[in-house]
Amino acid sequence: MTKVPSPLALLAGGGTVTYINQVTNPGTVALNNVLLSDDKCSPVKYISGDTNSNSKLDTTETWFYSCQATLTKTTENTVTASGEANGLTARDSAVATVVVNVTIPKLPNTGLPPSDNSIPWNIVAPVGIFAVLALFYFAQRKQIV
Repeated sequence: MTKVPSPLALLAGGGTVTYINQVTNPGTVALNNVLLSDDKCSPVKYISGDTNSNSKLDTTETWFYSCQATLTKTTENTVTASGEANGLTARDSAVATVVVNVTIPKLPNTGLPPSDNSIPWNIVAPVGIFAVLALFYFAQRKQIV
């Protein structure tokens, strides 16, 4: 069984998280009465996976469930799946943590205005022209001597 939250982190103030739960049957017989319960999110809804529509989690199937929750603080969340076969109950669980209050680090204040990453043509162009003229001048002077 796996549990994957989306998103994995929320900015300060929180927001909505969607959990996708994936359930498989590693056993040798199909499981009946498959149920999922979540300690911090409900209702848990079946999405898909029962490929032969027999309401049994076969050993070749993967069933998907989803649940949405609104979080305002960092939350560790556990989902538990159970199913029955031959008078026995199989259980598995998965845990996911969503971090709330992720902060974006501030850049240091350099005292300079923000750059738009443009080339300062008002400096580059005159310097470039001067360099070309200087090369031309020295090349001409060398030929005269």
